Amino acid sequence: MSSTPRAYTHLPSQADLFYFCTTLSTSEEDLNIHYAPPSKSSLKIGVLLLGQDEIQLLDLAPVDMLAMISRDRISRLNTPERALDEVVDELDIRYVSESGEGTFRLTSGARVPVTNSFENAPQFDIILIPGSFSSAELSLSASTFITTQTSSPNLIAIMTISSGILALAQTGFLHERRATAPSSLLPNLRQRFPQTSWQETRWSRHGNIWSSSSAITAMDMMSAWMREYFWDRSEAAEWALNATGVARLEEYDG
Repeated sequence: MSSTPRAYTHLPSQADLFYFCTTLSTSEEDLNIHYAPPSKSSLKIGVLLLGQDEIQLLDLAPVDMLAMISRDRISRLNTPERALDEVVDELDIRYVSESGEGTFRLTSGARVPVTNSFENAPQFDIILIPGSFSSAELSLSASTFITTQTSSPNLIAIMTISSGILALAQTGFLHERRATAPSSLLPNLRQRFPQTSWQETRWSRHGNIWSSSSAITAMDMMSAWMREYFWDRSEAAEWALNATGVARLEEYDG
């Protein structure tokens, strides 16, 4: 039996292909073709450190995966010229908490320095919400911050890692949208937020909302996002992912 790729491209349905081949119109509107814009050479990434309870260190692994495509990181990997020509010049990663001060406690005795508060954080291109072991209600300031950030038309993606989905759900942003979560949280989430279509999948995507069921599946999610968003930097993206142990697509069987 062939193995299943960790990330893949959704192909047009048979109905779509039939329409594309038989329609007399070649306009983009009639064909319903949407071209992905070029990826940005500089990205602002916001990692939200919510509440007071510690965050699992493994939840930040997808952040490190994304950072591999930056010029500073990938240039240390004996990267071929064709991939170096495509790297992202700058990934500005900020760690944001309500106070914006000190360090934030992670599991395994680790800490991460906080760089910004909700008040002085910039508008981000990508937001990541790692999970925590807390079931406390989201504070009003955190909810306001997330709502403001997600209302920007310039937001490329918001990604939740494991139980981080709970914070996003409390803002109302998941109303009539698909999402996934750790299996242990799904019964409560379905009861509390019935207007969200909760999926029992490793990771889920609805528009620019990406969610994962665990820290491990979040790495699959991130690799899929990188391959999609950096379509015009595919060599750099594959080299960065390969450095983290993700096989190139052509290496999968089937």
